[in-house]
This record gives sequence, C-alpha cells and structure tokens, in this order.
Amino acid sequence: MSEMLRVLERGYQLIWREGRAEHALEGLGPDFEWVVPEHPEGGLRRGSEAVIEFFREWSAQFDELEVDWELREVSPDYALAVVTTRGRGRSSGAPAEMRFAQVWTWRDGRFVRMVQYYDADEALHAATVAAATAAYGSGNFEAVIPYLAEDVVWEEDPEWPDGQTWHGHDGVRRSFRERLESTAITAEIDELIVRGDRVLSLMSWTAEGQGSGAVGVLRPGVIYEFGDELVQTVRFFIDQERARAAFEAA
Repeated sequence: MSEMLRVLERGYQLIWREGRAEHALEGLGPDFEWVVPEHPEGGLRRGSEAVIEFFREWSAQFDELEVDWELREVSPDYALAVVTTRGRGRSSGAPAEMRFAQVWTWRDGRFVRMVQYYDADEALHAATVAAATAAYGSGNFEAVIPYLAEDVVWEEDPEWPDGQTWHGHDGVRRSFRERLESTAITAEIDELIVRGDRVLSLMSWTAEGQGSGAVGVLRPGVIYEFGDELVQTVRFFIDQERARAAFEAA
C-alpha cells in the first residue's frame, strides 16, 4: 500500500469510524474539487470547507448510519473507493442502503480531486482511462501498456494521414514509436463520459516537435471499450465532435 493510499484509508477511518470528518478533510487545499454529478445543489464543490459542509448535510439525513469501504490503488496517482452505506432516513425512519464509488486523484502528495459514481465498474473504467492518459502525457508510453488487453485493437482516425489499425501490445508500442517518438505531448482531459463498458475521453493536447520546437494544439477525442478491467478497443479521433458523434451512435 502506497503512502497516499494509507492517508486515504486513515481519512475514511476518521470520518466513518471516529466521527471526525472535519479533522480528516481540513487539510484539503482550496483548489481541491469534490464532484458529485447530478447532485440537486450542483455537482462541484471546491476546498475543505465546502466538502465538510457537504458531509454534514448528507450525514444529517440518516440515523444509525453504518459505512464500509474498499480501497484500491489504480495507478500511482489514482485510487478507487467502493463505499456501502446503511442506515435509516431521519425523517421517514425507513431503511436506506446505498452503494457508490469514488475516484480519488492526487498530485505531488496532495489530493486534488474526487469524482463520485453510482456504478463501481464505471468508476474503475474512468480511473483507468485517467491513469493511462496521465502516463501517455508524461511521455512514459510503456506505462500505458498494463491498462490494455493483450489483444487490444488501437484504431487511428481514418482522416489522419496514413492512419492505421494496430493490434496487440507490440502493435501499440510500434504506433507510439512511429507517431510520437519525436513529439512531446501534454495531455489534459476536458471531459470523461462513462456508459457501461465504454468511455469517451475529450482532451486538449499541446504537442511540441522535439527537433523543430514547433508547437501545435489539438482537441482530440478517444473512445475506449473495456473487456473486464482492461481496455479492449481504442478509437482515436483528431476532432472531439466526431468522437462524440461516434460514441453516441454506438
């Protein structure tokens, strides 16, 4: 278990075993993002005070609240927490049970983001894509390979000059060498959309030629299809809107 995963485990213990949410969360930076999509009061909160208030309001809805969790480190910068809660509605007295997942991101020893999902498999897929993108953007292309199935199919945009389809880990390695060995890429995810075993990643790329120094900005989109926990198919588009249209059409 890494040091950051130990910190995360201790945080869950402080919140759910010792009732010390403020102590667990007060160290979050002002730029920390707590994302709960489709929450009626808005999906994004920033900073420790906003997150602590969220916990107070959420916990106040229940009596006899019991919480269990499982933590899994997906990569050196991402972890998945699967959380099960049981209790009684404070107003209704009715039994209530929920299961959800949280994807945690940290950088340089600091937690920077949490995104909540209502499906643990979808959360794992999102964390895997984020981790693979981070490895890709760091230039450590070999670190992408463990996220791909042995028989992965990597399809380049048919509108890309000399676009090809690559097969297996060795094929993906050749693709990286041919396409990217002379280019440094900074990759940032603008939006992730997860539906079952499919993920659409809309990104912003800054590409710099290592010899020429020329800089170009691209906004590509990538569709990932999973088989179990590994990526089975990758479809790369040089344009986000075409990627989105292909994702919606499937």
